[in-house]
Amino acid sequence: MKTFSNVFGGYMGKIAFVDLSRSEAKLRDVSPSDLRLFIGGSGLASKIIYDNVPPNIDPFDPDNIIAIMTGPMTGTIFPTSGRFAVCSKSPLTDGWGEARASGFWGPELKFSGLDGIVVTGRSEKPVYIYVEDLNVNIVKADHLWGKGALEVEEMIRRDHGDRRIKVLSIGPAGENIVRFAGLICDGGRAAARCGLGAVMGSKRLKAIAVRGERSIEVADPERLLRVAREVSEIVSKSPGAQGLRKYGTAGLVEVVEVLGDLPVKYWSMGSWPEGARRISGQTMAKTMLKGVKACFTCPIACSRLIEVGEGPYAPLYGKGPEYETIAALGSLCLIDSLEAIAEANYLCNNYGLDTISTGNVIAFAIEAFERGYITEEDTGGLKLRWGDPDTMLTLIDMIARREGVGDILAEGVKRAAEKIGAEDLAVHVRGLEVPMHDPRAFSSLALQYATMPRGACHTAFAYVLERSLRIPELGFTEIMDRFSIENKAHAVKVMQDFTELFDALALCKFLLLAGVSPSLIVEGLSATTGWNTSLEELLTIGERIFNLKRAFNVRCGTGSSKFDTLPSKLLEPLPDGGAKGFVPDLRKMLPEYYKLRGWSADGIPLREKLVELELHDAARDIWG
Repeated sequence: MKTFSNVFGGYMGKIAFVDLSRSEAKLRDVSPSDLRLFIGGSGLASKIIYDNVPPNIDPFDPDNIIAIMTGPMTGTIFPTSGRFAVCSKSPLTDGWGEARASGFWGPELKFSGLDGIVVTGRSEKPVYIYVEDLNVNIVKADHLWGKGALEVEEMIRRDHGDRRIKVLSIGPAGENIVRFAGLICDGGRAAARCGLGAVMGSKRLKAIAVRGERSIEVADPERLLRVAREVSEIVSKSPGAQGLRKYGTAGLVEVVEVLGDLPVKYWSMGSWPEGARRISGQTMAKTMLKGVKACFTCPIACSRLIEVGEGPYAPLYGKGPEYETIAALGSLCLIDSLEAIAEANYLCNNYGLDTISTGNVIAFAIEAFERGYITEEDTGGLKLRWGDPDTMLTLIDMIARREGVGDILAEGVKRAAEKIGAEDLAVHVRGLEVPMHDPRAFSSLALQYATMPRGACHTAFAYVLERSLRIPELGFTEIMDRFSIENKAHAVKVMQDFTELFDALALCKFLLLAGVSPSLIVEGLSATTGWNTSLEELLTIGERIFNLKRAFNVRCGTGSSKFDTLPSKLLEPLPDGGAKGFVPDLRKMLPEYYKLRGWSADGIPLREKLVELELHDAARDIWG
């Protein structure tokens, strides 16, 4: 008799559907046809959410679902196979919400016998889900409620007497429905974007703990081993990967500052060389680095372990801040103390806050205070100052607890700005705070930010084609001119489709920076699943996933050209630095992009494009 893994290697064949309102869990078979169309990860999640989430539902309604999905590569020997995706309707954007993380939680979910967990409903009292070898239990969590995410990880392990349990949890920020709360695992790995920790908190779901001993069967183990070894060899010789191992993602700080890409003083300055040097990965390596840590099967090891042994933030030991955190809680707020940033990173991880959104909201608050939109009466006497660690750390506490002005800021920069009448100051796309790369430094990034399904998102990597990346198999043989708009619509479209594939497979995109070719990714997938596939077919799958997420936004009322914009602050030229004077012209790039996508002039996927991509339900929903 054929098992599921005999037909499709790499998959466990089961998804747990948990209804917290009924306190019940059911296992369902994964649809083979859905896997061939959407693969897994955020791709399969997009299908599940599109089919099951009504478009007008409030993100905090019990009937909203949160889907946590692995991919076929997750938990295999293929390098960087430790990733998973968390997807739901976002409380920040009221549209598609997606966050991704790496570490060891995703593989452990596979080892427990599941490809994913889909949660709906709302528990009357706090609970957590515990999965062990296909047994899904809903466990009381009163003793965990109010605890930090990093504490909960240890508490659940102690409760079960098993340190091998992997825990994905929210902190007090998620419990308090902070709209940019995230989920934390593995001592500080974060699936933090889009406020999905708040969705989890609204369901009174504190954590999902997993433990398993099952093996993942792949179609061709010897071929997969050969491909994995080849990929590891490429990574080991890659200067980019060596730099990530030596300095982490924070090693980019000084590099991107020179380009005008590092956001400074809430997106108003283009040059900050001395400050950048003080908070760089190179400085971290000299002052507080205690070791490096790799995610599951990762030969890069970009994660930092740090220790602060003296000064006002001592003792502090744990996961060091990455580039996005250092920029958001450092340069964006004009804070040049690496120790203070490390303390803020710890607080955000334990509270369960997205550091990107948190830094944006704090910098917004400081500028709003400076301009009189926020007063000392609003802050309880606290003076909000640039470059002041106490301002930052105090606001983190107030936001996570929703105390005082923190209650307004916990709504995210879009809603906070609307409440105080400072909309022109708010830097967001679709309600999602902008990540730590400036679109005035790369024209493709402007188009990418404006059109990504979850709002401002840098992870499609189109802008890296303008900095250092070449991918000949995709037609990118030379570094592109970052200030030209020529061919940028094509580059953004191709890279969005290609990186959707990565998020469906659940692999780390740093493989691209290390020079791993698309053909090796294709071969790795074929060896895992047994599919006879091609790069062309996989790019079509990426395009299908991207369009389904867009269709979800269309149904939610956030998927048209009206929302494909940049905030006014990012349409003002920088006064200095490596991107001085340049403003990308979206008005010229968007029509070309829509045409390449097969969308209408209003940015709506046309019926014939949706039918071509086998998205028949979306075609009917949008066009009748």
